[in-house]
Amino acid sequence: MSIDVTLDADDFTAKLTDLQELRVDTAIKRTVNEVAEDLRNITPRRTGELVGSIRQSVSKSEGEVGFTSEYAPHVEYGHRQNVGQYVPKLGKRLKAPFVEGQHFFSREMEATRRVLKKRIQDLLREGGM
Repeated sequence: MSIDVTLDADDFTAKLTDLQELRVDTAIKRTVNEVAEDLRNITPRRTGELVGSIRQSVSKSEGEVGFTSEYAPHVEYGHRQNVGQYVPKLGKRLKAPFVEGQHFFSREMEATRRVLKKRIQDLLREGGM
């Protein structure tokens, strides 16, 4: 009694490649979701507009998380202001010529790079690469 096994190497390789891509895509999607959730927790809140402008998308092996609010860069990196200008919403005059940025997004992205790098390395290790 014998059994003949024939393996189509091209098909097998293609399936392995598809599986690896799926695993990488899953890791990216998971990371993007975690980043968006972290940003919702750490983003400065005054009116809630900045938190409400967080958007995320995942497409194949790419993910993107960011803000649609026009003033997000000013909160992140800081901004100049006109000393002495009266701001009715605040009910006072501006005193400082520059408001320091809070760098919450930069810190989150740095942490995310480390997490994603480790996840990809783990996937490659599991795949025998």
